[in-house]
Amino acid sequence: MGHHNEVNDSKPHHLTWTNYLNIAFLLTFRLPFAILQTIFSPFIHNANGYNDKPLKRRIGDALMRTASIYLPTPIMQLIVGSGLEQYRQWAAKYQPELGATVEELPMNFDGGRGEQAHLFWIGPKCTEKVVLYFPGGIYMFPVTEMMLKFWRYAQSEWSRQGLEVGIVVLSYSVGSDPDAAFPIQLFQATQALKHLLSIGCKPSDIQIVGDSAGGNLITQLLSHMVHPCPLPSFVPPLHLPPGIRLRGACMISPWVGLSDPDQWGSAMRTKDYDVTVHQNLRQAGEHYINAISNTNIPHELSQLMPYAEPVLAPDDWYLDLQNTVVDRVLVTAGKEERLFDQIEFFFKRKIKPYHSDAILLVQGGGIHDDIIMDFEISETPLRNELTPVVLEWMVEGFRM
Repeated sequence: MGHHNEVNDSKPHHLTWTNYLNIAFLLTFRLPFAILQTIFSPFIHNANGYNDKPLKRRIGDALMRTASIYLPTPIMQLIVGSGLEQYRQWAAKYQPELGATVEELPMNFDGGRGEQAHLFWIGPKCTEKVVLYFPGGIYMFPVTEMMLKFWRYAQSEWSRQGLEVGIVVLSYSVGSDPDAAFPIQLFQATQALKHLLSIGCKPSDIQIVGDSAGGNLITQLLSHMVHPCPLPSFVPPLHLPPGIRLRGACMISPWVGLSDPDQWGSAMRTKDYDVTVHQNLRQAGEHYINAISNTNIPHELSQLMPYAEPVLAPDDWYLDLQNTVVDRVLVTAGKEERLFDQIEFFFKRKIKPYHSDAILLVQGGGIHDDIIMDFEISETPLRNELTPVVLEWMVEGFRM
């Protein structure tokens, strides 16, 4: 059995010599072995669609998966750095003529909890048609370069079709300390949407997109707009004018079952090609849910659970979603990802019965965040059939 990641409340400020030894062992032995396994995998295992992906892509997945298994979360956090660092480095490399366009959101509800939330603009700051993106990272990691690369590619593709879209990334609080506990991310997501509305963006010209934990955050925001959070002093209500709705909500591999992910089916334990690691998902999910009980805010845990863990919400929780909040909903899942069972259950029980324009796209051979994973090792999609479908769905929304 390999070492698995653990959620740790003490985040180091620098790498120690033991950390460097761990990283050296990873680079020298574990990653080369993972590459060899990936090369020979199609000849050993039964075909499931995943092995049809280009070798370059499968090697990239294997490297990420192996690093996630053998490097503890605090060390990974230190290597990745902050979202602001990731964005500034990406902007210097990919949009040097524009540079970094960063906007600070109002500080959190009690005047100092959590990190300062930021909005990062990809490409020019265009407010006529806008994608508001919530990045994934199991509420432990910030936005990373591959996510920014994906959205710059999407923006360029849309521009080639004559559609100019502003893309803005919410950099919200992450980490294992109480400063990143629920409902801080919901507060920040609410502030991000309010900010866009305040600078003249029309709800009908906004589509919200999130992957993984970012998909979870979308469900939190939609929940808050349908059922205002029972903590109004912490998360102020957000109401759209009557008859006005957001254009679309797209959830890519949303993380909807956090506290007991094994209960939804066998995928969590058996989909070993996935870049996610079973133990990491379980520990991070339990940490996020358990932290709700430890916050110093007055609440009934049962009242807050539908926001943080939507798969456990009442079946009719999103009954008013189509009438009052959003015109269209798209959910994607990879057939070979660990979250597949919970995503399918969530969509079929909580979304589809109450929204006539809701679609679940299941990608054969796909894994977690599949359309974004291409950009870990590429500047363009790698024969990914799902990418153009998702981008076209968003185009259709903007052109309605």
